[in-house]
This record gives sequence, structure tokens and C-alpha cells, in this order.
Amino acid sequence: MHIRTKLAVGLICVLIVNLAASLFGFYLLRQAADRESQVRDTSEAIVTTALSAQVHFKKQVQEWKNILLRGQEPGLFDTYLGQFEQEEAHTRETLDQLIRLLTASGQSHRITSRFLEAHRRLGEDYRAALKSYRAQDPTSQSEVDRLVRSIDREPTDLLDQVVTAALARKQTSLSGIERSTRALEREILGAMVAIMSIAVFFLLWLVDRSIARPIAMATAIARRVSTGDFSTPIQTGGVDEPAQMLAALKTMQESLTNSQASLRQSEARARLLLESTGEGIYGVDADGLCTFCNPAAARMLGYRTPRELHGLHMHETVHHSQADGAQYPANRCQATRTYREGIAARVDDEVFWRADGSYFAVDYHANPIHQDGRLVGAVVTFSDSTARKEAEAALRTAHDALTQERSQLAERVRRRTLALDRANAQLARTAQAKDEFLAAMSHELRTPLTSILGLSETMGDGLLGALSPQQDKAVHTIHENGAHLLELINDILDMSRVASGQMQLCWDQVPVGQLCDASLRLIGPAAKGKGLSVSTTLDPQAHLVRGDSRRLKQMLVNLLGNAVKFTPAGGSIGLEVTADAARHELRIGIWDTGVGIPSDQFERLFQPFVQLDSRPARQYDGSGLGLALAAGMAELHQGRIEVQSEVGHGSRFEIVLPWDAELQSADQLRQDPDPVGDLQTQSEPLQRPCVLVVEDNDSNLDLLSTYLRIRGCEVLAARCGSAAIALAQGQRPDLILMDVQMPEMDGLETTRRLRAEPALRRTPIIALTALAMPGDREHCLDASMDDYLSKPIGLKELYDAIRHWISRTRTV
Repeated sequence: MHIRTKLAVGLICVLIVNLAASLFGFYLLRQAADRESQVRDTSEAIVTTALSAQVHFKKQVQEWKNILLRGQEPGLFDTYLGQFEQEEAHTRETLDQLIRLLTASGQSHRITSRFLEAHRRLGEDYRAALKSYRAQDPTSQSEVDRLVRSIDREPTDLLDQVVTAALARKQTSLSGIERSTRALEREILGAMVAIMSIAVFFLLWLVDRSIARPIAMATAIARRVSTGDFSTPIQTGGVDEPAQMLAALKTMQESLTNSQASLRQSEARARLLLESTGEGIYGVDADGLCTFCNPAAARMLGYRTPRELHGLHMHETVHHSQADGAQYPANRCQATRTYREGIAARVDDEVFWRADGSYFAVDYHANPIHQDGRLVGAVVTFSDSTARKEAEAALRTAHDALTQERSQLAERVRRRTLALDRANAQLARTAQAKDEFLAAMSHELRTPLTSILGLSETMGDGLLGALSPQQDKAVHTIHENGAHLLELINDILDMSRVASGQMQLCWDQVPVGQLCDASLRLIGPAAKGKGLSVSTTLDPQAHLVRGDSRRLKQMLVNLLGNAVKFTPAGGSIGLEVTADAARHELRIGIWDTGVGIPSDQFERLFQPFVQLDSRPARQYDGSGLGLALAAGMAELHQGRIEVQSEVGHGSRFEIVLPWDAELQSADQLRQDPDPVGDLQTQSEPLQRPCVLVVEDNDSNLDLLSTYLRIRGCEVLAARCGSAAIALAQGQRPDLILMDVQMPEMDGLETTRRLRAEPALRRTPIIALTALAMPGDREHCLDASMDDYLSKPIGLKELYDAIRHWISRTRTV
């Protein structure tokens, strides 16, 4: 498990525990709040009910006083007595509600029970006193008032005690809840602190185990490796980051070990070269003293070993005099200037002196030695030029003889020139005969091939009767080989036209995306059959390129076919398009991971009829014309083909074509110089035709729509078959450009449904698609399409086809 995953899991666990603790604390606090709310509600209900009972009781007492004070009036006694009894009943109901709200064992409940009993006695006393009440006798009223005076004080006091007790109980309950809530908050805070402390310790442990320890181990290994100790092996295991870091350190240690071994080998090789070379080599420091010398130099200078020269001043030892014995000052010596001033020198007219006092002519090169930008000496390579001097003397003698011979050679050259002129004329006649032969052979070969291909296709379709599986396979083989032979004949003719300069290009602006899609589609089945991975990268700046669409696609298909052929199963091929506005170049690169090409064979790649593997049992077949044709066509486009390859790692071919960054959209093609195309367009101008473009690729749809509008067409655009049918039924276009491969409903089905409409049966429908395999054209025509154009197609060529079909339809 990766470190990031471990840390993420740890943090998630901490967050989950923290969240659970927080939710539990919230739950406990919510319960406390609910209890507090319940106590408040109950206390308020008790107080409200008690006050209501007090109000009804006071009204009852007031009604009693009304009886005593106003009961003498006729009719009022019964009214006040009824209201007295009504208030008495309300008081009892309110008291019953209050008793239900109070706890049976509480003080308020006991006081309320006492009040209820006192209220019952009060009622009985009031009714007993009324027995002696006479409305017309004032003395009876005084007697009744005396009997019941002050008997309502006890219930009133008891009711006040009920309210006071209820409020006290409320305050006591709330105080207890507040204390428990504070204790709960302290407990939750302590639990959270404990949980967070455990989480912090857990994360510290996880970081120490997953990061700190591996880093400490890697640091110790790096410190040991930096001291040059590569002896201790590094143990690796696992797939996480520490294991990968240890694996990287192990690889680094192995690389350093190999580098040290390579360095020792290089030093040994350099020493071997110095000792084995035939030229003399010696080095001097900034003072002119010899610091190293190879055996050849010691031998030519007459010393037994190179060590005898170490520490000697080389100018004073071997270069002190000229050939005539005159002293040679050090300030005039070129070799001295090299180690003093850092100026390289080459001298071929001086001498070196041997240890025995003899001298010999030398050619020497003196080159300065710099270290960290500082001049520290020079190295001198020299050779004995005595033999060369003697050869130069002999050469001068030969030159005199050559001057004599030159005059005779001029006459021979004149005669030979006449012979070459006659040979050139003969070659021209031979080339003409070759062209005539190729044309005749093309006709003679195509005629029987047409019969072979037609009959084999007829037999394969079962039109001449049913075939057995073996016969069907044989007929299929005949047809495939006949088609291959026809392609070979076409390649030979194309190669002949390219070589003779007779191939003509149909210049047009070709959409780059269509060009790549059509080429990849042709090699798609072969790549899929070998299980190759195919990738495509298109530069968003590259939309159009000027050229012949058919020949451009032929170049791409040849190179892509070679990539498929020479890449083993399971490999990869790719097509990359990059635009270089600064160089005005478009690069179309085709790469593969195939067998590769040796660099010494690059010059033979583009020669016709050349196979790099020319053995009788060669692995890959082919005529050797594909690359030669591609190179020739690239030159006709004022371009070239570049190749990079490494044996065993694959190859990369790049078609480099001229490219104009300012002509990359259809609305910029107004000034595109094409006199032939303009003449054809102007010869039969159209009266603003309506064209329906059906294309699911947005960039292609935008390009075609913009170009056709510039040409004066009214353009309708549809991205799917259903939209195309709706537009065609509503707008009645003069012509329909139909893409074949579309989602949901393909172009063939869309065409069939359009032809089902009586008003659209004569509307020209042109298939514009990247399908270019055998049989694709027939499928389109069978679906009632009028014409078939294969992508990529030039914009002018497309407009010419539109103009042709609209003119033809309007004429009919």
C-alpha cells in the first residue's frame, strides 16, 4: 500500500472516530436539551393550570359575595348561584388537570390534594350556610356572612403554595439539568481530547513507520554510497514508495558500480591506445616540462622508456635547433606558444632532435589543455615525416611527367566525349523504348488481369453456381493475388512516371484530419490482425495542406503499411502531425516499435527494387517500391522524407511538406492560386445552390460548410442521420453530402430513408467517407447514392463534383 493511501486511510479512520464521538456527544446534549424543554413545558403547564384554578376559585368566591350582596333582587339569586356552581365545577376540573400533571409523591401534589379537600369543604359550608339565607331578611344575610367568613382563606393559601412549589420544582429541575449538561460537556470534551490525542499518536506512529524510518534508512544508504562503499547489498521488498526508493538506491548503487568498472576499463583502454598508437604523443605542463609520454614518442626520440623524458624541458631537449644547426628560440616555437598562450598549432616543416644528436623531419599538432577554464599545459602529437618528404619529391617528379601526359589526355577526352554523346542518344532511345514497353506491358497485363479479377469475383459471389469451401478458398486466393499483382503493376508504372518526370499532380487544399483518418482506416485491419496498438496525434494548428490528395494518401499508406509489416505482434505504431510555422513546414511522422534499420542501410532505403534483407529465405516480402515511390512523390510536392531508426527499437519516417500557417481555414482560401480550378469554376457558375452537409466530425463539418459558403452555396449542416432527414424534408436541398460512418444511424440507412421520400428520389447524394476498402463503393451505390468520394478529398475537387451533379440534375 502506498504511503499516500496509508495516510489517507489513517486520516479517514481518525475522522470517522471523531465524527462518531461528535455525533454521540451531540446526541447526549440533545437529550439534555429535550429534558430541559420537557421540564420547562411541564412547569409552565403546572403554573398555568394552578393560576387558572386560582382564577376560577376567586370567581367562585366573588359569585358567593354577589349572592349575599345582590341576591335580594328577584331573579339574580338563581343567576349568581348558577354561576357560583359553574365556577366551582371549573375549579374542580382545573384541579383534576393539575393533579394529573403533578408527581404523586411530590410536595405540590400533596398541597393540591389538600386544596381539593379544602375546596370540597368550602362548597359544603357555603351550601350549608345558604339554608339559613332569606332574601328579604337582612339579619339572615349577616348571619350567613358570619358563618362563612374567612373559610376561603385556607384554599387560597394552599393554591398560592401550589404555584410557589411548582416554580421551585421547575427551578430545581432546571438547575439539576444544567449541572448534568455541564458535566456531560466536560465528559465530551475529555473524550474528544483523548480521541484526538490517540489519533495524533496514531498518525505520528504511521508517519514514523511509513516515512521517517524509510528516509533514515535511505539516508544511511546514501551516506554509505557517497563514501564509495558499494559492498553492502541493499535489500528490497514490497511495492510501496519506501520499497521503490530502496529499489532506486539499489539501481543507483549498481549503476555506480558499473560506472566505476567502466571507468577503469576506459582508463585501461586509453592507456592501451597511447601505448599502441604509432604516433608520438607527449604532454607538458605550463612550464614546458614533460608530464607524460607514450612509448612511440620515446622510441622516435631515441629513449629507452618514456620515464627518461618525464620532467625534462621538451623544447630544450628535442626542439632546440633547426635542421641547419641554428638555435631555435623558444619564443618563436609554436609548441611553446601553445602551452603559454593556449593557441593551437600545426607545423609540418620543422625537425625534432634525438638523444644521439640526430634529427628527423616531423609533422606535429600542439593543442592546449584547459582545466576548469584555466590553461594548465599542452599535448603534442607528432609523426616522422621523412618518408612523406621523400614521397613529395617523388611526386614532383611524377607531376612533370603528368604535365606531358595531360596534353595527350585532352585529345583522348575529346574523342571520349563524342562517344558519350552517342551513348546518351542511345540511352534516350532506350528510355523511350522502356516507356513504350511499360505502356504496352501494362495494357497486356491489365487485360487478362481484368478477366481474372472479374471472373474470380463473380465466382466468389456465387453468380456462376455454388462453390465448395475448398473452391471458394481457391477463388479467394486467386482474387487476392490478382489484386496484389495489379497493385504491383500500378506501383511499377508510378515509379516509371516519377523517374521520368511524367507524373502530374492534381494540386488542391487537402484536409489533414481526413488524410490521416483515411490512411489509418486502410491499414486498420492489418494492424488489428497483428494486435498492434495504433495511436494518433494531430497538431490543432494543422487543418489544410496543399498537395495531391491521392498521392499524399498513397505516401502515408505505404509508410504505415511498412510500419505494420515490420512491427512484431503486440507492438505499437503511431502517426503524428506537427506544424512548424517558423519553417513553414508540416511534418507527418510515422513511427513503430519494429525491428529497426541499421544506419549504414539508410542510403539504400529509397532505391527502387531494393530489399534490405535480400536473402532467399528473407522474412518480409515486398517489391521494394513503396519507399522509393513515397520519396519521389514527396519531392514532387517540394518536400522530403527523413528517417530515424535504431535496430531492435523501431523506426520513424517523417514526410516534410511545405505548409502555410495563414491558409488553415476555409475562409482564407479566397486568394488560393489555382488558375485551372478557378477557370473550371467560372466556366459554369451555379445560382446559389443549397447543399446539405451530413458529417459527425465538427472540424470537418465547419471546414466544408465555410468553404462551400465562400463558393456561393447555401449550406445546411446536420451531425446525425435523423437531423439530416428532417432538414432534407423541410428544406429540399439541391445536393446532399453524406458521411457513411455516423452514430445511431449510418449514412447508408439515412440514404435509404431519404430515397423513400418521393420528393427526394432525384436529389443527388454523394458519399464523402474515409471508407476506401474493396466493395465500399459498391455498398454506397447499392444504397442509392449517386457518387462516391473517398477522404481525403481536395476542396476544389469536391466543389467540382458538386457543380457537376447539380448542373446535371438541373439540366434533366
